[in-house]
Amino acid sequence: MSLVERVDVLVAIVLGLALAELGTSWHRLMRAGKRVRWDWMSPALGVLMLLQTVQFWWLSQTWYADATQLRLIEFLPRLLVLLLIYLLSAAALPDEVPESGIDLRRFYVETSQYFWVLVGLLTLAIMIFLIPANPRSDYLGGLVKHEALDGFVLLVTVIALTVRNIRVQQGAVIIVVGMTSWIYLASSRAF
Repeated sequence: MSLVERVDVLVAIVLGLALAELGTSWHRLMRAGKRVRWDWMSPALGVLMLLQTVQFWWLSQTWYADATQLRLIEFLPRLLVLLLIYLLSAAALPDEVPESGIDLRRFYVETSQYFWVLVGLLTLAIMIFLIPANPRSDYLGGLVKHEALDGFVLLVTVIALTVRNIRVQQGAVIIVVGMTSWIYLASSRAF
């Protein structure tokens, strides 16, 4: 087994666990039926994390494609990114639905600061550790665009963390989900 194949296995395990967290949470919400008071923000974050997890799996296919050796210190930053993806996936939706039921708006309000802190940490990690090696061939058009988009996400994150108004929170969710969806539509990257 080559180095790239061994790294790919670990990446697949971590991202697979993130997808399993999302799937389990969705399953529990759907099975709870009328015990769930639905609100769109937490499910939107669940969809966001589904898209992000698949996007990072897709991007990871090129991380070490040409590597013949890899030091642990070179892999740890990307492992941090993967672990943050897992934590965000676990935080997007409730772990359990109590017998008394759950209000998803209340769940969002009570857990959103944790979620947005993780978004901020992930965005900073991306800005620092996942700078395109060849900015001209980057799937979003170069280093400046890459950092500008991440900087905008960081700004939205800071606003979501500091302004607790529900309309501002809804706007932040719409912007981040919209940007991630746009990346899916605008990206010409393939392997």
